[in-house]
Amino acid sequence: MDTKQLFRLFNSKFYSTNWLNENNVLAQSEGEVKYSYCGVDKDFKFEFVSQKINETFSDEDIYLCISSNKSSLVSKSDAVTEIAKILHKKEIGIMDKSFTKMLFFNSYGTFKSGIIREFPESRSRPNGHLLRVEFFANSMDESTTKVAKAIRKHFEHFEKALHNDYGGIMEYLWIDLELVAHYKSHPFRYQKRVSQPSSYTDFFTYNVGHYSIHPDYERLKKLSTDKEICAYVFELLYHSTQILVEKQKKLGNFDATKFRLDFLSAMGKIEYSLTD
Repeated sequence: MDTKQLFRLFNSKFYSTNWLNENNVLAQSEGEVKYSYCGVDKDFKFEFVSQKINETFSDEDIYLCISSNKSSLVSKSDAVTEIAKILHKKEIGIMDKSFTKMLFFNSYGTFKSGIIREFPESRSRPNGHLLRVEFFANSMDESTTKVAKAIRKHFEHFEKALHNDYGGIMEYLWIDLELVAHYKSHPFRYQKRVSQPSSYTDFFTYNVGHYSIHPDYERLKKLSTDKEICAYVFELLYHSTQILVEKQKKLGNFDATKFRLDFLSAMGKIEYSLTD
């Protein structure tokens, strides 16, 4: 590949790299990433950088990525020489030929080490993968704050109860309860890959089912106790899962019946049941 293609590839790999911490395992936040000092100009630690490159890469030749017109496959020794020459001017990346490891040098003389990961556009649900269900009540106004407070303390109970293998292709199910009257709910949708900005290590979530529901706001206003609120909302959530029955064939024969029975069981264990 030419230098422009290589530099473009380097940039894409950079954004799919997980950086390592002091223990040489994946850092879980930017604050955990280990940065090593190598210096610049006269303070550049030539031997230290050479040692680190040899420890990190088994290939004799590595990709040195500096800019769109200065990126190529070079020997390890040539890479160190080039870094020493221009590090004070440029940020520099190094990758192995199999695109699995990376070193990234900042222009002010520190570097970090990372593992390049592959995040395909889609994947099959791994065999035996348990469905992960998450409930959300993040959108509220002054009149529905008490509703969110009443039901959120039970979400973990339901999420654990529904953490089972229901077959099919779905790995995650996200259900939003919209507690602002003018917000629009969205129907069930299935996505093969969803960006996950909240995670520092897993950049995407795969095979996600997602929908939201609106409660009857006038009815909510008449409910005064947490018990009344929870009884209404959990029944509403249960009835909303009928959509999974309607979609189960498209979801690879997802066992929606078992899912709904587990939901009912979870309601019963915290002393809530259907009213009809």
